[in-house]
Amino acid sequence: MASEFDIALEGFIRRRLGDVDGIRVEGEARAIGGQSRENWPFDLFWEDGGESHHRRLFLRRDPVGSVLETDRRMEYEVLRRLHDQPVRAPEVVWLDADGSELGRPALVMTRYDGHNDHFILDGGSSQLDEDTRAGIASQMVDLMNEIHALDWKGAGLDEVLDVPADPAAAAIDEWAAVIERQSLEPQPLLALIEQWLRRNRPEPGEITVVHGDVKPGNVLFNGDQVQVLLDWETVHLGDPAEDVGWVTNPVRRIEHQIPGRWEADDLVSAYEARTGRTVDRDALRFWQVLANYKLVAIVMTGVRSFCDGRTLRVWSGAGLLANVLLAQTAEELQ
Repeated sequence: MASEFDIALEGFIRRRLGDVDGIRVEGEARAIGGQSRENWPFDLFWEDGGESHHRRLFLRRDPVGSVLETDRRMEYEVLRRLHDQPVRAPEVVWLDADGSELGRPALVMTRYDGHNDHFILDGGSSQLDEDTRAGIASQMVDLMNEIHALDWKGAGLDEVLDVPADPAAAAIDEWAAVIERQSLEPQPLLALIEQWLRRNRPEPGEITVVHGDVKPGNVLFNGDQVQVLLDWETVHLGDPAEDVGWVTNPVRRIEHQIPGRWEADDLVSAYEARTGRTVDRDALRFWQVLANYKLVAIVMTGVRSFCDGRTLRVWSGAGLLANVLLAQTAEELQ
């Protein structure tokens, strides 16, 4: 017997394909993984004009409670505009912006072959040799270069995304508002960190596309080759050093670095060589602190979702990350 979701998905598809025959959806069981969205891979079959058609698709739907509150319409419109751009972004197909058809906001995109491995550079789950892992790490820098080199005006992304006058101030404002909204109790330490961020924010400079969550866990690999970058829900216009700070953040070292072979300095040097940009080290430190401030906000959102009964996933508090932030800024806070 078809579930309520099965019926809703078939109706959603039928309204988009129009007068076709033999619509069949297979394999729409929810995929394991994905902390911020529900993921539903499926195969779509239909008949039209005597011809058989098949598409491999992937549905991303908002959960009841998440660690991120983002907008599917924005994500869809950005990816639609990136389709003809020289960047490895997924192709979007359909959108249910308000959830009126699928229960909650969702988008459908092309499903790609490949595997996903959060810790492929660590060698633990991948068992790849060090040279292969170093090659993958180098490709991750190429991926950031593609994103930051995008002609966002030519692609019309300023029709979808705000163009910040001061990217650092905008980032602080965004995540401070999340922390305030999701806090279950006063957060004096995070208020202190916010003050540090505001005092140490870099001057506005170049504006580029910023992915906001570049990491191997958001990439599909074909063997040892980077194929496509997923999870564009935090994409925005801002300072390209924000992505560099995210991938060199010490808390995420295991995801982005290979001890003794590919460490933060190697990553930044490779980025500078390929982009022609000079990464100001003081500004980079700011963005590394901002990365952990953002992670605190994400964890607090997860905690709030659990406490409000919107998710069954138990999130620990943000105390460990708060201590990391304190250590990162200790010298100036004394």
